[in-house]
Amino acid sequence: MDTPNTVYVALLNYSNKTAKSSKSKQFEVLVETLNPNSECNEHGNKEPLLVLPSLLYQNNDNIGNAMQLDVISKIFEVTTRGDHQPGLKIKRTIFAGSKQITSKGMIVKISLYVVPLLTNYDTEAPSKVKFINLPALSSHIDSNSDLYSKEISQAIKMLQQWLKLKAAKPMFLQTLFKPSPLNRIKGNVTNSAYSSEVNRDWVLLQNQLCPEEAMTKLKKMNRADLIIYNPLFGSETEKQSKISCFVKNTFFGKKVPDYGKVVIPTREEWFKGQEKSSDFYELSWEEEFPLHRAAAYGDIPALQDILSSDLSCIDSWDHDGWAPIHYSCWYGHVPAVKLLLEIGCNPNLSNRNKTSLLHLAAGCGHHQVLKLLSEHPLIDRHIIDGRERTVMECCEQIKSKDWQKCVVVLKELNHKPLPKLIIHRMDGSEKTLEVKNGSNTKVGDVINALNLADARQYFSLWITSKSLHLQLKEDHSPLVEIENWMNALYQLSGLPWVQCLTEHPRLVLKRDVKLLPTVEEDVTDIFAIRLLYEEAHAQVLRGLYTCTDQVIIAMAAISIRMYFGPYNIKKPKITFFDEEVLRQVLPVCKILNRSVNWPQRLLTEYREISQHGPGEISQLQLLYLRYCWTQIPTYGCAFFTGYAYATRQVGEERIQKVVPLYIGINYRGIHFVKVENKALLVSVNYLTLTWQLREEEDVFQIRTTDHKINMIIHTPQAAFVCGLMTKLKKNLNLP
Repeated sequence: MDTPNTVYVALLNYSNKTAKSSKSKQFEVLVETLNPNSECNEHGNKEPLLVLPSLLYQNNDNIGNAMQLDVISKIFEVTTRGDHQPGLKIKRTIFAGSKQITSKGMIVKISLYVVPLLTNYDTEAPSKVKFINLPALSSHIDSNSDLYSKEISQAIKMLQQWLKLKAAKPMFLQTLFKPSPLNRIKGNVTNSAYSSEVNRDWVLLQNQLCPEEAMTKLKKMNRADLIIYNPLFGSETEKQSKISCFVKNTFFGKKVPDYGKVVIPTREEWFKGQEKSSDFYELSWEEEFPLHRAAAYGDIPALQDILSSDLSCIDSWDHDGWAPIHYSCWYGHVPAVKLLLEIGCNPNLSNRNKTSLLHLAAGCGHHQVLKLLSEHPLIDRHIIDGRERTVMECCEQIKSKDWQKCVVVLKELNHKPLPKLIIHRMDGSEKTLEVKNGSNTKVGDVINALNLADARQYFSLWITSKSLHLQLKEDHSPLVEIENWMNALYQLSGLPWVQCLTEHPRLVLKRDVKLLPTVEEDVTDIFAIRLLYEEAHAQVLRGLYTCTDQVIIAMAAISIRMYFGPYNIKKPKITFFDEEVLRQVLPVCKILNRSVNWPQRLLTEYREISQHGPGEISQLQLLYLRYCWTQIPTYGCAFFTGYAYATRQVGEERIQKVVPLYIGINYRGIHFVKVENKALLVSVNYLTLTWQLREEEDVFQIRTTDHKINMIIHTPQAAFVCGLMTKLKKNLNLP
């Protein structure tokens, strides 16, 4: 009968890394917090249990490296904090021993793996796991032995004994927490003519190349960044006019070694005893970065398999600061580059050394890869690398194989017309801009190119279509947002995909939703006043800026004053009874209210504003805005769409109805406008408002401190709504 084997994992953090001793009190260990078992908790203690992460095996077989991989997966699982905060990817596991104990009348086996924490991890962030001082954990378990199993108690004691035993050895602490070998390498010099990708050291010993063959191979491979010639080696090789670098061999000139004693080992002898120990295991580069490996080898099936389940690492760096597509460009794998670009990889992605994909392809002479990149609509043809070189300069300096073909491709790219952006303004005008840097052109660059001067502080760039309006951040790329708009619209609007395809995005210069009211109310720039007025007037006509009849009549009269000039008694009054004129100054939802004599009231207010109001257009626009600032609670809102359920009693039956809503967010708070008739249903100030996001359900809930309002709102944009409220409330310095 197989003995159950429970494997405990101790992720250790050294709390005082500056100390030289390795006392156990300086160690913290990762524990999971679990709800106590009511059967074991005789005293009614409801404090959570603190246990080491564990794995259960049903046999005693030594499964070698598979167990280490399970340990690595377990640490990743328990340290994951949602989709946006993946867990720790550890690289080192150490087997600390195993033992058999008797628990609850049966023999069980427990094993312990120690994992040193070698990367940064926020130990203070809220999570289902936490680090706790090791002696404190041991004391807690001993004092609550009725709550904990014998296995976990023995595992903690095994860990303390293992640390005490290892601490007696010199340099134990430094060895345990030292980085992996790849991270410790500061520099490496390799003669690529004598190296191999697989089993490099053994092949080097077997290599019998003469100097001429080595030089020929080196030039053919074209992989050397720097060639240092030894003038005393290989007299038949091509001579240089001067020595560019001299490195002295400190052993040269001493006693000649007896080369007859040197024996080149066989392959079996070389690798004998070098198998990985089951007690100590580190992930290789290929194991840790499978997507990078597939891209480097041009392995299309592997790329498709990995990317079909996870797209999060498509642009991620490995330890060398390279993304998968950098390797595909470096090795010239055209199908791999094409696949990664189609899936959504950034065509202007640079590595840690600020070398772009264009520079890699041009520098390596891969003209087909260069051609593929040049045809991408988001490519930045003017990108420079870390040495301040253009792609053409890089190509002509390195002169790799087929570099002349690369030059031809680059010249064709430079003669292509630049993509253009049309920026719409709320006054109906527009401006066309050439995009010089492809997707590297950011929103901030576009706004600066509009030459807004003093009006710059009031506006931002928005991307809009019929069903969705989003303000872009300064570091967003307009070209990328336009290309991805259909996906964003589908995810955030709830519309069918077919309907999403019918909407076309536009870039619009609009009021910045984060513009502080105190800043806006001091506006003096005439251009800014005009754009702010046009936007406010458009929102009033849509019915989203709700207000009383008296306020809307006063604002409409201001607009009529600007359109028709001052009131003139000699002009026919019939003009103001025309519904076409009314639709230019009043929202439709107001016009449909036949209980108000709109033409007559407008005429009276128009006459009043002509006699006592300002005469300049900019001053009239400013007066219109002052009404907005003081009389319209929804002014300056970013509007989202959603719905709530309304329940009413009909006899003994409760009927539930879906109420479509516009959700407005501004510095005043949150506002709900009914889609059907543009009636303002609810307005709640931040001082009395609390909210909770349930992102997985596309829902958020709001409550007021007096408990009079408690609403659940359904919208795919719930995360945007709650995020914007948090930012605006923070900007107001409210508690």
